[in-house]
Amino acid sequence: MIFIVIPVFNRRKFTFHCLAGLLCQTYKDFRIIVVDHGSSDGTEEMITTGFPEVLLVRGTEDLWWAGATNVGIQRALEMSQSDSDFVLTLNNDLEVEENYLTELLQVNAKNKTAIIGSISVDINNREKIVFSGVQWNRITAKYKSVVDTKESLKAVQDRNSWVSTDLLPGRGVLIPIKCIKNVGLFDQVNFPHYLADEEFSLRCMKHGYKTLVATKAVVYSYSEETGLKQSHFKKDLGYWKAYFTSIKSPCNLKYRWRWAIRNTPFPVLYFCIDLARMTYSQLKMKASS
Repeated sequence: MIFIVIPVFNRRKFTFHCLAGLLCQTYKDFRIIVVDHGSSDGTEEMITTGFPEVLLVRGTEDLWWAGATNVGIQRALEMSQSDSDFVLTLNNDLEVEENYLTELLQVNAKNKTAIIGSISVDINNREKIVFSGVQWNRITAKYKSVVDTKESLKAVQDRNSWVSTDLLPGRGVLIPIKCIKNVGLFDQVNFPHYLADEEFSLRCMKHGYKTLVATKAVVYSYSEETGLKQSHFKKDLGYWKAYFTSIKSPCNLKYRWRWAIRNTPFPVLYFCIDLARMTYSQLKMKASS
């Protein structure tokens, strides 16, 4: 059994298409758990009337991604009857094809002690890879894609069924129930929205689990809906304040510092390089806009 955990906060349209794709899967032994933590756009009504087979769990607005996902995982743990079950974390701004779960399980069959992520592709350009695994340097804060993202999706799939990755986002990750029992939940206290998924993948590796990306398990991503949108860039302090302090920003300095302390050998050096990298990236993007 796969328990698919999806935290949602508004964006009813995305949730509808996400659920519709999941219910068309060729693999049928799964249960969808949606944790709605404060939607006000009719999401709850849409799920209860349009998708009665989905288990809807209500949460509060202060849960954020990690907390809402943990609520869903805890419900999955209560319902699970076997250590051979899985949890699949998924976001509602992703769409999948009918073979999605099958492809994840095929990689699992050859890698029993692994958490398995999905290859992410731009939904508006279905040969453009957004995420396919990452190499992460614990000293220089450098992130490098495992494969050349300029390659087509087909080329990557033809070469490998899976690739190893240093970190995994929570956007389509198959996790054995046994792994969660050993490793624990996402750290919603120190990383309430961003970084909790990557921190979890590091903990899994410390417990002996491999971290892989299944190249044929594709999630189609509305890339512009992740984090702070480029269309919001402004030449004022308001944007920069949000960029470095908003809980919705992956570059929140408080959480980046906590990440450095917990996961790097030289936290001060790492944090300074990380800050310089993020600032340069934003200045470069603003200059070209």
